[in-house]
Amino acid sequence: MNINYEQLPNNKILCVDMRSFFASVEAVDRGWNPLRVCLAVVGDQTRQGAVVLAASPALKKKYNIKTGNRLYEIPDRPEIKIVDARMGLYLKRSLQITLLFKEFVPLNAIHVYSIDESWLKLDGTEKLLGDSWQTAMLIKESLQTQFGLPSSMGLAPNMFLAKVAMDIEGKKNGLAEWKYKDIQKKLWPVQIKDCWGIGGCLSR
Repeated sequence: MNINYEQLPNNKILCVDMRSFFASVEAVDRGWNPLRVCLAVVGDQTRQGAVVLAASPALKKKYNIKTGNRLYEIPDRPEIKIVDARMGLYLKRSLQITLLFKEFVPLNAIHVYSIDESWLKLDGTEKLLGDSWQTAMLIKESLQTQFGLPSSMGLAPNMFLAKVAMDIEGKKNGLAEWKYKDIQKKLWPVQIKDCWGIGGCLSR
């Protein structure tokens, strides 16, 4: 199938996802390393059936506890820390992160998708900040320096490709850049159920 990619949007879009946002915010606020601590954020610790709202990367990797698990499924281990959710804190930090983005791009170049995920249009930042990769790295470093929070990022010429690049590769490497020339090699092998905006529709 031949596609003329020259007819498609060719912007510089950065998708930013704050890794395990609720858990990371709680870890930093309590003086723990968000990437190393085994931490679960739950709705109500007094209820064994309470849903896990966020799990730190270490908890996911070591115990396979993820968002959507129940409190009673978390192993009884001394290293695992369980805390109640503080939505006010997460909303405050999310707003602060958006204001940080505004230091790099105009407000109309920021599209907030959820409390922990946004797209930024980096077109026009080259003269001040360097190319889109350099700008993305500056934003990543600023998130780490100012808030102590880890992030995953995807760069691409449109929002869909930036989001999928972040989901598939950026969550492993921290920052990934996909261009139209990479689609056959990088996007085609991805199972359609794993593609943002598509997989969920097919499972209904």
